[in-house]
Amino acid sequence: MTPRTIVVVDTMGGLGDLVLSLPVLEGLARSHPAARLTVVTTAPWHELLLRDPRIAEVVPVPGKDEATIVGVATGVLERIRPDLAITTNRQFGLPVLLQRTARRAVTDLWRRPPADELVDLRYLRLLVADGVVAARFADLPPRLVLGPDELDEAAELLGRLAAGPPVLLFPDSGMPVKRWPVPSWRALVGELRRRGATPVVVAEDAALRDVLVEAGAVPSPSLPLRALAALCAAAAPRHGAAVGGDTGPVRVATAAGLPAVGLYGATLALRYGLREGLGTNVQGWAACPERRPTAITEQACWWTGTCPFTRDGTPRCMAEIRPEQVLAALRP
Repeated sequence: MTPRTIVVVDTMGGLGDLVLSLPVLEGLARSHPAARLTVVTTAPWHELLLRDPRIAEVVPVPGKDEATIVGVATGVLERIRPDLAITTNRQFGLPVLLQRTARRAVTDLWRRPPADELVDLRYLRLLVADGVVAARFADLPPRLVLGPDELDEAAELLGRLAAGPPVLLFPDSGMPVKRWPVPSWRALVGELRRRGATPVVVAEDAALRDVLVEAGAVPSPSLPLRALAALCAAAAPRHGAAVGGDTGPVRVATAAGLPAVGLYGATLALRYGLREGLGTNVQGWAACPERRPTAITEQACWWTGTCPFTRDGTPRCMAEIRPEQVLAALRP
């Protein structure tokens, strides 16, 4: 059966989760170019998809609670009754909902995950195995679609911010276990300055931003999500790069075409890292006995941010990543 209507429900909730689903969306669109593709995903991250010609309709989910997710997904699925429905989220009875309302449903993209296969590649390869994505699209990278007007505005802004090759720094993280220590960030800023690059700090945490500005970084203004993606895209042709932890903004950077250095501690880069050719992964304390690549939420440090292997609880894995390693990973 060739589907005429496809619905993808991606409501894992994080910005990075949406970027991980981008290859799925492109694989479906390219495998079924005549089908009408609808995406249900978390607001405000849905804004990244709004100008994508591959997607006919983007439906935002204005919350991460069960009632909101199920309510929005139910409305879309019952309205469209799609030929094919796919979800990355197995919570809240979504698999049963998809199976009830779609002619065909793929509801488990997390089955039997190996520890050394990247999540977004795993998604694609399972869909190829299920016969809903063509085999020639099994290795698609994440890709954002930005307009020429957005890119022009970003290039103008970047011209005001950076004299040398721009290195966008993303020190923020919503999870303490993913944060690189501030002294390491300060050391990196200083060395980038000495090498003629312009470190541009992009951070919502004002105190953290101010610390890096004092060390020599240039502060980026607060930007809407699409403008941030465009800033990343504008930095690429200027021999730019991005640096940050296992966070959504770093994934956005690579999907916009900007090479990145990803700093990985509690998460294993072999599973959650950046694609080869899009970024370089630096793994901290690879031998950590607590790390569980296929069950990260069960790690003792995951929700508390407290490391069981340090006296003060700061993540040993992140502290062991040295600025010299990051500098070596950045392209000249």
